Amino acid sequence: MSEAVRSAQQPARQAKPEIPVNPTFVDFLCFSVDPAFRRLPDAEKKQRIEEFGRQLNSRRSDADFRFYLSIGLRHDTDFFLWAVSKDMSAFQPLTAGILKTGFGHYLKLSYSFVAMTRPSQYNPGHLPAFSAKENGGSASGGEGEKARKYLFLYPFVKSREWYLLPFEKRREIMRGHMATGEMYPMVRLNTTYSFGLGDQDFVLAFETDEPAAFEDLVQKLRESEASRYTVRDTPFILGTWCENASALTMGLGL
Repeated sequence: MSEAVRSAQQPARQAKPEIPVNPTFVDFLCFSVDPAFRRLPDAEKKQRIEEFGRQLNSRRSDADFRFYLSIGLRHDTDFFLWAVSKDMSAFQPLTAGILKTGFGHYLKLSYSFVAMTRPSQYNPGHLPAFSAKENGGSASGGEGEKARKYLFLYPFVKSREWYLLPFEKRREIMRGHMATGEMYPMVRLNTTYSFGLGDQDFVLAFETDEPAAFEDLVQKLRESEASRYTVRDTPFILGTWCENASALTMGLGL
C-alpha cells in the first residue's frame, strides 16, 4: 500500500485542546420574593433581612457579587445577584446560605446561569468589562470597570449549523457583528462561556447608563448575518444596579 493511500485512510489528527487557564466563574442567581413576606410584621421582616445581609457578607471571601433590582421589570424575577469566583464550587454554599436565612425562606430561585471567562476565538484580546482593567475602576470579581446603572442579562444559544461553518467564515461574520457593537461605546459587553455548564452556549450581560442605546443596538444586531444562527436568546432579564444589600432590600420596598 502506498504512503499516500495509507495517509488518506488514517483519521485526521485532532488539534490539542486549548483548555482555559485560571478562568473566572460567574453565576447569575435570579430570585422572586413570595408576596407573603410583605405581610409579616415589620420587626420580623427587619430581622430576616438583616440575617440575609449578614449571610452575604460572610461569603465575601469565597465569592464577590453585585446586586440588581428587577422588580416591576419582569414577572418572575424581583432581584438577582451576579456572583463571581475563581472556584465554581463557591456558588452552591452561597445559594444554600441565602435560602437558609429567614428572608430566604420566602425566596424562589427563578433562574441560575453559570458560565466562565475564556479568550474569544474571534477577538482574543477582548476581556469582559467586569474583568478588564480600564478607567482605574474597581468592581466585584476583579479590577474591572465599575458597574453601570442598568444590566441586561440573557442566555444565548447558537445553532449547530453555526459551529459547522468553517472557522474563517465564522470569524468574518463575527467581525461584522462586533463592528456593529463598536458603534455603541456607551454599552459594555460581558461575554461568558457556558458550554456544558448549563442549557446555553453563552451568558451575556450588557451594561449601560443609557437603555435606549441598548435597545437600538439589539435592533441593529437583529439585522446582522450572525443573527440567522441564533436559536435562543431568552429569558431577557433587566436589572438596575444596587450598591449593597441594604439598597437592594430598600428598592424591593422591604
